[in-house]
Amino acid sequence: MVNAVIDDKSGRRRFVAGLMGGAVLAAGLPARAAPVSATKWPGQPIRLVVGYPPGGGTDTVARLLAQQFSDSLGQQVVVENRPGASGTIATQQVVRSAPDGYTLLFATASPLTGAPLTMKGLQYDPMTDLEPITLVGNGPFILVANPAFPPNTLPELVAYARQHPGQVNYASPGNSTANYFFCELLNMDAGIKTVNVPYKGSSALVNDLIGGYVQYTLETPGTTLPLIRQGKLKALAILHDQRLAKAPDIPTAVEAGFPQLVGGSWYGLLAPAGTPRPIIDKVQQATVAALKTPAMRTALEERDVLAQGNTPEQFRQFIEAEYRKWKDVTSRIGIQPQ
Repeated sequence: MVNAVIDDKSGRRRFVAGLMGGAVLAAGLPARAAPVSATKWPGQPIRLVVGYPPGGGTDTVARLLAQQFSDSLGQQVVVENRPGASGTIATQQVVRSAPDGYTLLFATASPLTGAPLTMKGLQYDPMTDLEPITLVGNGPFILVANPAFPPNTLPELVAYARQHPGQVNYASPGNSTANYFFCELLNMDAGIKTVNVPYKGSSALVNDLIGGYVQYTLETPGTTLPLIRQGKLKALAILHDQRLAKAPDIPTAVEAGFPQLVGGSWYGLLAPAGTPRPIIDKVQQATVAALKTPAMRTALEERDVLAQGNTPEQFRQFIEAEYRKWKDVTSRIGIQPQ
């Protein structure tokens, strides 16, 4: 059960660390309209809200899916970028939207499993204010560095950071992202201290990494591999249990002696709580159909994203499991909500 407490200063309920699945409703949210009939859905354009700027990996996958939706549903699907606060601004917007199937959230782990562990005063509960629809896809991170950064492998990075405690920095898309959690997990398990420099999204982060303002980061293959081939970045390791067929020269973190560093980004679709189940099912079915098209599969494979497409119930279980995993990590690291 998730617990809720009252913040005396704001008078609002806030999410407090605990097992997912409890009912926490943020005070001050507008009353929901009565659920609409699903028989005529979709009868107007659909908004697909993305919590990151245009041009990044999340935005790219969202736009690929939006195009497939537009074709299969017979309605325009418009991607709306609402970056900031690790995706929570976009999530809050969707939570407050009418549960009519015309506003959907294209989310990463950050606002669903990271923010509840790292942010005080969160104005929504991911498990009660949103309806999971389906897991769209996932893929591993690659640890990349500026070419001028001395280490060329993960073990060399660890050794260098030990020799320069607190002087090495890494970039993340925010303090609630999987990128951040994995970097901090590396710090804890390797006994090193590197400094997080948070960004609002991948585009600015990668630009600063190329420019040498930050030294390393974790990012998706779709974003990093072209830059690695161009010599603008160098790869130290991939957070996977096997090497990528496209980049067999990049060693895995497992090979480097860090078996716990396996994972990366994932993308999922959600709707405001109260959205009629027939609409949820239509979106889920349209997503699964889109993921099976050759064009979509090819586009995702080019970005090393593995297509998924599970049921709403399975996606909910997946989110709950991810939350428990990162709750354990943040507890071990000693990260407190701020």
